Amino acid sequence: MLISVGALIVSYIFPLAVYFYLKSAHKDDPGYRKDCRKLLLGGLLLGFPVFGFSLLCNILFAITHISDKYPFLKIVFKAFVLAAFSEELMKYLLAKKVIRKNLASVSFLDVMAYTTISAIGFELMEAVFYMFSTNVPQILVRGITNMHAAFGLIMGFILAKGYKKNGKAAVVPAIIVTTLIHGLYDLCLDESLVETFCGFIALLLAVFCLVLNIRNFFFMRKARKDPYYTDPLFPEKGSCYDL
Repeated sequence: MLISVGALIVSYIFPLAVYFYLKSAHKDDPGYRKDCRKLLLGGLLLGFPVFGFSLLCNILFAITHISDKYPFLKIVFKAFVLAAFSEELMKYLLAKKVIRKNLASVSFLDVMAYTTISAIGFELMEAVFYMFSTNVPQILVRGITNMHAAFGLIMGFILAKGYKKNGKAAVVPAIIVTTLIHGLYDLCLDESLVETFCGFIALLLAVFCLVLNIRNFFFMRKARKDPYYTDPLFPEKGSCYDL
């Protein structure tokens, strides 16, 4: 157990490094740093609403009895709805609160940071539970690939791109895209599929997320000097504006 705990602590290094880098974007703005801390803490607590939402969806799905006729649909439902959609939806709703709070000043990069930090908080919490069901190498790989942060980056980029063009039109595609990627990964890891070619797909997705996290560092470092990414997205909107 001590070795697993040590592996868990080591696995936190990369996610927390990403968090502190994102938090450093506005060094002279204590409000921004406070919001980042709140998002991280909120992400740690997202397990409760995710569990509640998943439980409700599972009950509704069971009532249909559709899996009795099509057993594979139960695996698909578990991966894409109970795991992926419920988590991505809750992470978005958490980030949305902070985006709305800072609507007059929030930038393209801020949106990406908020969705990513929300995801990192959830990742840190989820890693504790996985520690009891996986081995040390898997714990370390989860930390290195930092997949939830990658999902957060994708969601934030799509959201910000949409906000830049036409406001709230990007919410649905942002959640759908991250849910599809996340759900496909979980589906490929199902015990009935992981020993097939699906296991290789899951590996490719994990590597993709690792590369995306690394690539994002260079993207943000350059984007922090570009007004397109640093100017407010809604300079004339009030806090009542509906995202």
